[in-house]
Amino acid sequence: TDLDSVGGAIGAAELYGGKAALASEVNSETAFALEEFGVTLPPKIEDVVEENPNAKICLVDHQQTTQMNHAINPDQVVGCIDHHALQNKTIVTDRPIYIDIRPWGSMSTII
Repeated sequence: TDLDSVGGAIGAAELYGGKAALASEVNSETAFALEEFGVTLPPKIEDVVEENPNAKICLVDHQQTTQMNHAINPDQVVGCIDHHALQNKTIVTDRPIYIDIRPWGSMSTII
């Protein structure tokens, strides 16, 4: 997981009153930045979902189902904040969800 994904998740959690979570292991750049600035590594999404199976999920830095962590139930997704182009595996939901997708340089810039 890169710095944009993790930093954006942390920022979005702070802004919207949620809880940041990691979809996968962080890369070395992200680990360095978090350590350098004294930011605690968020928990893994698997642990968050296990602790709260009904957790509402906002996808950050992606919206394709092929990029979603296997622990995420698509029915629990309530939002998406991203900067990537929509492609053929974009999440589809049965109800309206919050969407903020902008053609900017990073997801963190949107936050």
